[in-house]
Amino acid sequence: MNTHKISNASQQKGGCCCSGKTSVSSTLTDASKVKESSQPLYQLQVQGATCGGCVKSIERTLRSISGVREATMDLATGVATVWGDVDSDNVIEAINQKGYEAEMIAK
Repeated sequence: MNTHKISNASQQKGGCCCSGKTSVSSTLTDASKVKESSQPLYQLQVQGATCGGCVKSIERTLRSISGVREATMDLATGVATVWGDVDSDNVIEAINQKGYEAEMIAK
């Protein structure tokens, strides 16, 4: 029985994808190298991510945006971090289109 709770917005737009998936985050590139680069850094508070599958989906979406060099998300805090030369509005819009709510917390 799946007792996992998700919002209606997430269900309507692909939302939570935890059924049949593990809660392990996707494989990352060497984030320390990306962090040391001169690429801008954005941090966003993401609402609605409830499992590792959600995190993978958000990270994959962020990495697909032109100009993003790396993206990670911490499920426990709901904070997504993006490195790259990209417009912050594009980052927020991409997350919102996946059915999650995002708000910029640091540039």
